[in-house]
Amino acid sequence: MTGKITHSMARAALCLCVLCASQPAWPQGDDFTRGNLKLKEAKILYDNLQYREALKKLKEAIRVKGTTRKDIVEIYKYMGSIYIVQGQKKYAVRAFELLLKVSPNYEMNPLLTSPKILNFFNKVKDSVQKRDKVIMRHTPIGEISAAERIEVKAYVVDLHNKLRRMQVYFRRRGDPEYSKVQMRPAKATGREAGARTYVGYIPFIWHLTDEVEMFIDYYIAGSDAKGRWVTNMGNPKQPLNFRINLMAGKIPEGARSTPVLKSWWFWTLVGVGLAGAGIGTYFGVTAGGGRSQPTTGQAVLVIR
Repeated sequence: MTGKITHSMARAALCLCVLCASQPAWPQGDDFTRGNLKLKEAKILYDNLQYREALKKLKEAIRVKGTTRKDIVEIYKYMGSIYIVQGQKKYAVRAFELLLKVSPNYEMNPLLTSPKILNFFNKVKDSVQKRDKVIMRHTPIGEISAAERIEVKAYVVDLHNKLRRMQVYFRRRGDPEYSKVQMRPAKATGREAGARTYVGYIPFIWHLTDEVEMFIDYYIAGSDAKGRWVTNMGNPKQPLNFRINLMAGKIPEGARSTPVLKSWWFWTLVGVGLAGAGIGTYFGVTAGGGRSQPTTGQAVLVIR
């Protein structure tokens, strides 16, 4: 009797072990969050072509607090894909726009994504990037006459108010470093939303000698609150440039200095020095305390 009971208990324990082994592994770490669980369920439904049920799970997953950015991107990616399958392009565009808001540089894997969904997403991404871009228009300066300062203008369209600072960088061609000045908004224009004209002034900070022209390299850059460029015209390695005609206009006072060899005082000093040297030589030769000079001999030629 005891043997039968022991045998039955062993069989029951074996069945329990098999049952436990057949169950899925217990969730670890982030798997405890409902958001991840809802997303996993949605992916399974999506793979089984149960799009309506998958979309319902995705909407539940996006409402869960504490969902990671990675999961949010995945949720909107699947949402957009389902909307495309269902023919609801308007909702698909919105889902992908929200994805790109979280991860602006996101790219879908072309090996794991259908061409239809991939092309649709790329078009939305291109549209978002063009729309969010800060647009600058600037007419290169070309050639100007000399002046105390040079005006630089740029027309900027900033629909999403990203721009925080506009600067113009400049240097005399051949100089190693750029200087910079701030550009200020002139006034808003009603032609386009978010459009303004920025104006900056390059000061004439260079010293001249006998130059008749000068070339200036420059570029314009607009940055956001974090100092990142959001628009530019030219760059340090490929700047714009213009020519200053120093024979026209007005050179700022004190900017031009006469070369040493062309200075009146230089030649005056040279003349004084030569005159002094001659006088010294004269007195050195004639002064001898009455001593006669050595005779070198002489010849007299008489023509009769």
